[in-house]
Amino acid sequence: MATVWTIPIDITSRWLDSAEVQAFLASNDLDNASPDPLVRFAQFSDVTKSLQRNIGHTYSSVQGAATALFDGIDGGVPVALKLAALRLILHEVYQTRRAPEPFPKRVGDELGSYVYALLDPRNRSVFYVGKGRGTRVYGYVWEALAVDEHRKTLEDSEKDAPEVTAATIARIREIYDSGHEVEHYIVAHRLNATGDVAEAISDGLIGALGLLEGSVLTNLAAGAGEHRAVPVDDLVLQYAAEPVPNLPTPCVLLEVPRAAERGVTPDEIYERARGPWAAGAAVRNTENIPVIVFADNIVRAAYRAKSWSGVARPGDAQLWKFTGDVDPDLEVQFVNKRIVPAQVNLKKWPTHGWVPHLTQARPGR
Repeated sequence: MATVWTIPIDITSRWLDSAEVQAFLASNDLDNASPDPLVRFAQFSDVTKSLQRNIGHTYSSVQGAATALFDGIDGGVPVALKLAALRLILHEVYQTRRAPEPFPKRVGDELGSYVYALLDPRNRSVFYVGKGRGTRVYGYVWEALAVDEHRKTLEDSEKDAPEVTAATIARIREIYDSGHEVEHYIVAHRLNATGDVAEAISDGLIGALGLLEGSVLTNLAAGAGEHRAVPVDDLVLQYAAEPVPNLPTPCVLLEVPRAAERGVTPDEIYERARGPWAAGAAVRNTENIPVIVFADNIVRAAYRAKSWSGVARPGDAQLWKFTGDVDPDLEVQFVNKRIVPAQVNLKKWPTHGWVPHLTQARPGR
């Protein structure tokens, strides 16, 4: 077990909720603290700003954390406030996260040439962007963690300057030492198939910028799944998954992007999948119609719709929500398997996510 001091991304809310901080602001008789509440509030504000500036940083000693947080504050910081901050960022690491495993060659073949981003989960910042093929996306992590047997699977080597390599490896080691792990994203792939350099650069930039907290790209306004940065694990699942068998006819396919989010629960998928949708009479009048929910071309859930209820929207066409039950047989057949637009005679999925499959012809309402 190791002890580290890491400033989490939600430090501000934790700091404001801290009982020690509230006691410091409210009490006039703390040791080494001013009896003047305005002075104490100013000191509290200084420490708050320092914590916010250092979000995502990890320190291996209490002295290192204290130096980084408090040494630059004019007038010093009372002991009570220092202790409150240091206790709040104390973190015990019981086991370092494991390095990622290589993915199958067929996944690398599907990815082709790609642009990838490495993200620090401590402050949700992208700290490295690179390009490669095969398992290159994991190359720096394997080097930082000295996983030499995995590095043998790399098709090529990074060509960064020594300073870039050293900084990247140092950042990765700090992330793992803090008990976290690097998040790997593919921001654009199959670039060798496009032949359009400008388009490839554009796709990569859109994907990478879309990872940044607070960025609002109009390129992503309609979902724009082809531009969205995707976790490597999700692409491995997608490209390594078996294709779905023949779809039941009739059925409804629903694209629900949130179903691919990490940590999403079955109840959350169901609530999001229910709608509202522009469900036509042919769908609503089909008893127990199968409803197959997918995201990132992977089926995530399967239901039987028992009933449909209208959702009033003044000035808009009538929309509908379904109520249904999980269908265990459909789950066995379809969940975690790959589905692509061609299987319902489409070139790409519609942006609205509603894909009725009523006959073997093109989808209808």
